[in-house]
Amino acid sequence: MSKWIVAERHKGGVSMWEMPSRQEISGAEGPIVMVGGGAAPRSLPCTAIPDRLVSGEGGGWLFPPLAWDGQVSDGAEARVAGFVAANPNWDGVICVMGASTAWVHVSAGEVISFQRFVTAQLAAALDVSDDWNEDRLRAALDEVMTRPERLAAYLARAGDAGTLWGALLGAELAAARPYWLGQQVVLVGAGRGADALALGLSGQGVPVERADDTDMLLAGVAAAVSAHGGL
Repeated sequence: MSKWIVAERHKGGVSMWEMPSRQEISGAEGPIVMVGGGAAPRSLPCTAIPDRLVSGEGGGWLFPPLAWDGQVSDGAEARVAGFVAANPNWDGVICVMGASTAWVHVSAGEVISFQRFVTAQLAAALDVSDDWNEDRLRAALDEVMTRPERLAAYLARAGDAGTLWGALLGAELAAARPYWLGQQVVLVGAGRGADALALGLSGQGVPVERADDTDMLLAGVAAAVSAHGGL
């Protein structure tokens, strides 16, 4: 296949990579597949890797997101497709942490359900530093998981990054318990927020496999292009 472009729309603009070299670029020449381009979502359950891309109104192609229980997957769909492409018989939960977090239940190559959280957006709104202390994070996470209804009061008295991150993640893990309890969990994401989530899961006795965010994004789009029959 000749050169083509993966593009992803996000709050800061658009990021692009040339394929198949996977080199990040600033300008695009060639067919484009856009993640986050506003295509109509696919309802669940459905295959993790879409068999067809959606034709974009201005040209190029769109990677369709997923829809479940009033939520849209917000870019997680491509990462999930990337992991499933490399692990077609895997069953478990893929947690994609970016601007939002998506907990995605996968079985036999299909997405069964997912739940989104905006923990990272709340941390950004509270201007929480990434320079957190592990012990304080663990303590806050454990306390808020026990009483998540007191999250707002706990945040009001928290004064350090570890306590704030721990409190926010404790509330998320309490709500997401059906997705991680007794499951194989793969965490896709980069940065200290993803590190904090991995730490929180390990504290609950959950073995966590990590996967690179960009690798999964590009692999997922490549798998969809192949299923589509090329560009």
